[in-house]
Amino acid sequence: MSKQKIAVVGDWDEGIEHIKSALLEGGYEPMVIDLSDLRATVRKRGSDVMILVVKESSDAVLQKIKDVQRINEALPLFLYSNDVDVRFIVSAVKQGVNDFFVPPLDTKAFVQRVDRELHLYQLTKKIFMTNSSQVDDFRFERMIGRSKAMQDNFQMIAAVAKSNATVLITGESGVGKELVARAIHRCSERAAERFVDINCGAIPNELLENELFGHEKGAFTGAHKMYQGSFEVAHRGSLFLDEISEMDVMLQVKLLRALQERTINRIGSNDTIKVDVRIIAATNRNLMQQIEQGRFREDLFYRLNVVNIDIPSLRERREDIPLLAKHFLEYYSAKNNRIFLDFSTDAMEALINYDWPGNVRELENTIERLVVLHDSSEVKLKHLPPNIQKVDCSIGYSNETVAPRADNNVIPLEDLERRAIEAALIKFQGNITVAAKKLKIGQATLYRKVKKFGLQNPNN
Repeated sequence: MSKQKIAVVGDWDEGIEHIKSALLEGGYEPMVIDLSDLRATVRKRGSDVMILVVKESSDAVLQKIKDVQRINEALPLFLYSNDVDVRFIVSAVKQGVNDFFVPPLDTKAFVQRVDRELHLYQLTKKIFMTNSSQVDDFRFERMIGRSKAMQDNFQMIAAVAKSNATVLITGESGVGKELVARAIHRCSERAAERFVDINCGAIPNELLENELFGHEKGAFTGAHKMYQGSFEVAHRGSLFLDEISEMDVMLQVKLLRALQERTINRIGSNDTIKVDVRIIAATNRNLMQQIEQGRFREDLFYRLNVVNIDIPSLRERREDIPLLAKHFLEYYSAKNNRIFLDFSTDAMEALINYDWPGNVRELENTIERLVVLHDSSEVKLKHLPPNIQKVDCSIGYSNETVAPRADNNVIPLEDLERRAIEAALIKFQGNITVAAKKLKIGQATLYRKVKKFGLQNPNN
């Protein structure tokens, strides 16, 4: 296995020898570069860490630091100098230097800092190397997801689409349940026929029956002509019933009969009409609780829940956030004639660590809003809404994770512990050593808890 190359750039020969010796002792391969080649070295990205070695402080040195930051602000940059002027050190750190070392060099401490910054930088590159072609690798129909949960769902969608089975899609608001429904339709043999969607929560119950089953001319006041309902319109196609839990219980009886008999009656008629419709329903509620409360029929639930596809919340699949954010940035930049190309490190970290109560819909709206309000080549932290800027990124989950719920229920400590561990594993790409250190627990303890909570290691 080849050693990791570390760029050593400077004008102080003795200092360069000190750094070379320390890096070799730490298992790295020092790559000495002439100071005049600094910009070219950063642009080529031939090294994941750079050590700037100078004998004396000067404005020229600070300008070199600015040059590195301008080309690649995420690149870990260390300064080793014989000059201990406090103002110079403060200025260097403000310009972006990760750490400052002076002789005599503490080799162990120096190598540990290089190790840490190298690991963090490589983790950042894994996230930011996601380009359009890689997004395509994790795209299914019009959905995007690299997480295991979404990849499993994509496989299930492809499998169930080949059948005529009724599907119940569950998940929080904004996770993309309608996209799943449309994907099922497009992947099925019914793709050439109509996809009809009805939002049961947006239509008053007294009108919803008419929207579903239609009516005959003269069936009620104002019924001046016959009207075909969604079941007839979707004949040989698919009918998507969103927010099915909002449907009135009495109307649920009629829906159950239509599903069982595959026939309907228009309002004002006793004539039976046969319909060939693939039913896909969705809800953001717990239907078993709705059944216990008498708000949803148990027999209808089992009729709908032939195949269940559960879409996880965005905070449960944070590894999908960079993919989705980059996709939305590219789309809305083109749509609004903006020049945004990417996200700064701290902006992306804030997006990843925010809990997204509105899920993918909220993420999309956030990206669209910042594109409309700003214009730059890079999304910076200051472009994000204040509530996202304030996210605690220390271990990969926001302060909202531990905040009391709106309904004043107390979150069990075990649940908080599980979330903290899961967030740390995601943030540090499954690195148990780093995650345990950040969580301030032993590695053996972390291994036990990962097993206890049945968590997936992102590296597996």
